[in-house]
Amino acid sequence: MISFIIPVYNSEKTIGQCLESVLSQKGEKEVIVVYTPSKDRTLEIIKKFKGIEIIVCKKTGPAVARNLGLERAKGEYIACVDSDCVLPERWAEKAVNLLKDKKLAGVGGPGISKEKSLVSQALDALLFGVHKNVKKKYVLSLATMDVMYRRSAIEGLRFDESLITGEDPEFNFRLGKRGYKLLFSRELWVYHYHPATLGGVLKKWYNYGKQYPLPFFRHKKMSAGFFARVFYFPLLLMWVLLSFFNQVFLFVLFVQVFLLFLMYFYIGIKTCNGRVLLVFPFVHTLKQLVQVFGIWVGVVKRLKKKSL
Repeated sequence: MISFIIPVYNSEKTIGQCLESVLSQKGEKEVIVVYTPSKDRTLEIIKKFKGIEIIVCKKTGPAVARNLGLERAKGEYIACVDSDCVLPERWAEKAVNLLKDKKLAGVGGPGISKEKSLVSQALDALLFGVHKNVKKKYVLSLATMDVMYRRSAIEGLRFDESLITGEDPEFNFRLGKRGYKLLFSRELWVYHYHPATLGGVLKKWYNYGKQYPLPFFRHKKMSAGFFARVFYFPLLLMWVLLSFFNQVFLFVLFVQVFLLFLMYFYIGIKTCNGRVLLVFPFVHTLKQLVQVFGIWVGVVKRLKKKSL
């Protein structure tokens, strides 16, 4: 049996499609909706569906909601699905087949935007298109918007409720310490309501940034990409401060940002075309800049808490 755990909060626009797609998956299943009291019609929509267990979550946060779902789940497989995701046909069947490999703890895939705009297509091109020649690969972490775990592998593990975001890599890093692997597979793609506006993208990645370093520092999973994100903003700040003494450093600042733009332009050439290519480097350069700024906003806040 597959236990689907779906955290829900203010999700009236997407929860109906999400539940329809989950209920249409073949095989024995239970669907556990963990509902945080909302200000919209979310609960009213959920109650229209039959065969769904509803748990009321009095605290906020995806980690709290998923833990409540894990406590109730009875299935041999545990699927975490976000309320803004829509599963295609046979998603669960494909995931279970992949998990027959006993060294795997979990499998997941990319998200394709449900709402189409130039901004959302630019996100799709990077998140879904950059590895278009790679069908499967082992990864350190899988996004819990669409992941299936083998119950025996995650037995006794819970999500860290102190994390507002970043709870999924932290959870996955602990799985790695148990000796398990995680598999990213393109065949496990889902529809996902990515932000369709630039403002929505920047807000989302800024919030990601504020919690980004914690799982990596805690489990010592620092890679070149991790260090690039963490130390990019301090470098920018250093060039700004030095420019008060010598304006040459303003040029260095411009070059550093321009190189980031060129990197994304190069990626865009490989992954998209037409009008999407025109916006791709702008969207991802700004997205990366707000994320690295968010990282240091989060770092400063944590340092203040420790000093109190």
